[in-house]
Amino acid sequence: MNIVEKNPQCFLFTLITIFLSLVLIACSPENKSNLVADNASPKIAQCIVDQSQCEFQLIDAQAQVLFDVDKIVAEQPFNMVIKYQGKDSLKSINGYLEGVDMYMGKIPLFFEPQLSINDIAGKATENSTSAIIKSAQLPEKIKQNSKQAFQTEVLVGSCSAAQMKWRIWLTFITEENKKQTKMFTVQSYRI
Repeated sequence: MNIVEKNPQCFLFTLITIFLSLVLIACSPENKSNLVADNASPKIAQCIVDQSQCEFQLIDAQAQVLFDVDKIVAEQPFNMVIKYQGKDSLKSINGYLEGVDMYMGKIPLFFEPQLSINDIAGKATENSTSAIIKSAQLPEKIKQNSKQAFQTEVLVGSCSAAQMKWRIWLTFITEENKKQTKMFTVQSYRI
């Protein structure tokens, strides 16, 4: 004697439960993360309100320091973007941050170079299959000046204070090994 013959009502209830579960699963979104990603707006790098300085004048160059958040919240990662335009190309940017209100050690910043306009132009002229891109001429100002961008992810710590001031040190190193160091401050907030 099988299970259907022993208790037909239990078997029927089990089948209905399985069927309804399959219907509910089939009608739910395939990927919930896509729904969130589709509704989310892209983050735009900007100067934040409590930033002591957003732009730096360097020797034959200018740099902007931007963030992808409106305000810095302790223990929540954010990105810092440095846009550089100058006569000489940058080899790298070194940096660290330290607490002003409370010393918490030096937190190193590791900047990664992003694709620059000069790189895009160089690849376009190297690519013989793309006659349209080859024929496009860059403005003279862009040809004369190097435009580069560097990015790093940052995380600041939290302390007992509701707000904390941070000092960020940046050292710009050109291809000719010329170094310039700049400093600015930002404020972080505890949740």
